[in-house]
Parts: sequence; structure tokens; C-alpha cells
Amino acid sequence: MVAELIKKYIWLIDTVSKEGDRGITFSEINKRWERTEMSGGESYAWRTFQNHREQIADVFGVEIACHKSDNSYYIADRAEMKDLSGFRKWMMETVSVNNSINMCGALRSRILLEEQPSSKSFLSDILEAMRNNSMIMFDYQPYWSSDAVHYYNFEPYALKMFRRRWYLLGKYGQHSLRIYALDRMDNLDISMDSYSLPDDFDAEIFFSHYFGVIVEDNVEVENVVLKVNAFQANYFRSLPLHASQKETERNESFSLFSYRLTPTFDFRQELLSHGSAVDVLEPLSLRETLADEVRKMSDLYGRDKEC
Repeated sequence: MVAELIKKYIWLIDTVSKEGDRGITFSEINKRWERTEMSGGESYAWRTFQNHREQIADVFGVEIACHKSDNSYYIADRAEMKDLSGFRKWMMETVSVNNSINMCGALRSRILLEEQPSSKSFLSDILEAMRNNSMIMFDYQPYWSSDAVHYYNFEPYALKMFRRRWYLLGKYGQHSLRIYALDRMDNLDISMDSYSLPDDFDAEIFFSHYFGVIVEDNVEVENVVLKVNAFQANYFRSLPLHASQKETERNESFSLFSYRLTPTFDFRQELLSHGSAVDVLEPLSLRETLADEVRKMSDLYGRDKEC
């Protein structure tokens, strides 16, 4: 029920937003509504439309205002659409794409999506536990060990998606915060015990200096400077590696990008994936670590292939 309502809210936001400042009348909104699968062949009731406007303002902070001159509707502050929080923006974009695909049913076989292997693994149970501040119990099978690890009375703090996988951040006992992949969990149960989320905990702040989901306590936050060739720089501009990314220099041959983050293993792997298109200028320690890894790769591929 809630999922269906969210789909309707985002459909309405999309429909009004596409018309820009000139707006769209309720009559035209209704015509477009009747052409969707969500309508079930029924008209968009006026009272339902008004309720949806109010809920959209509450849930997404987006106001659908009305031009009194012609009774057309528009997004009051289009900048709000760009300034939505990470979760709200992700939810809007995900449902919006899903709505678009569903309205083009004949094209579904021509639209290929990436599967998220961990999205079905206990996600709903963890969300329920987080909503009620309930502890959870689960078995965990890390890739670096053949033995399952049992965790009891684990406090689920936050969920994060990274590279098509869901990860859970939380703690148990007196240990520091730790993160676990949902696709490596098994036998998860919601405990009868509860916990209190610390008042000063903020998931966005916690991850703000990390590239992905790897948390290394012994790695400090540093200033990182990358020299990126002109072609690859286009990709960095359109999809920044990190929220702190700043382009400090640009010419026909290369660009310099600066970051303020913790150069953890997943960040180092990301840099290596770009090959010779990316050169680490700072810090020297990161440059040396990557150079050592490149030497190992060179030795590996330089040897004659053994059967």
C-alpha cells in the first residue's frame, strides 16, 4: 500500500515538473493519469489529487503550487528537487524510473537492469528492526573466512547501498561500529531486546570521509590530488568519485581533482581500475601503495603462463 502511494506521488511530481514554470491544469493531469496502469481505468479524483499534493509536501518537501491566473500547477521551487537528501533523491529517482518502464510494457524486454543480489536478503526485516529500534541476531559468512560468525543482539544503525549491494552499519556489545553485507548474512531474526540510537549519530556524517563501505580505523583522512587525462576527466565531472571532489585545474591535456577523504582499500581499487588515465599526485604514501600494487601486477602478467 505504501509503495503504491509513493509511486503515485512520484508520478505526480514527474508529471508536473516536466511542464516547467508554465504549469499543467488538473484536467490535463487527469488525462495523463487515466493512461497509466496505476489508474485502473478510473479518473484522478479531485480530493485524492489534493491529498497527494499535501503528502508530497510532507514526505519530499516539494510544493506543487497553483497559478491562480489559469489554475495550472507547477513545482514552486525547482531548486528543491536538486537539494533533496540522498535517500529522498534515491527513492524518487528509483520509483520514477520504475514508473516509466512500467508505462512502456512493450519495451521491457529491451531494458536491461543490473540485479542487486543482496536486496532480497533480510532487507525488510532489518528495516523493521531499525524502525522499532529492535536488536537483531544473524549468522555471518565473511569471504575471508570459511567459518560462519554468529552475532547476537546486534544494533542496526544504518543501511548503505554500494556497488549493487546493501550493507548494514551497527554495533554489538562494546565494540566499535562495524559494517556487514546483507548477502553474506543468514538466519536473521529480530530480537525482543531494544536499543537506543545515540543522539549524535548521523549516517551521512559517519560515511562522509569514506569512498564506499570499507572502514579502516588505522587510515587517516587525507588530502588527495589526482591528475586525470582530458578524456577520463569528463566521466569524473559527470559522476564524481566522492562528495568532496573539486576540479582545481583544467587544460586540454588533463585536469586536477582534489578530495578530502580516507584512502581505504575500496578507494585504492577504484583508482587502479582507471589504469594509466589517473595519476596520484598526493599523498605520497597513497602513490607508493598503488605503485607497489602495479609492480605486483606487472610481475604477475610478465611471467610466462603456467599450465
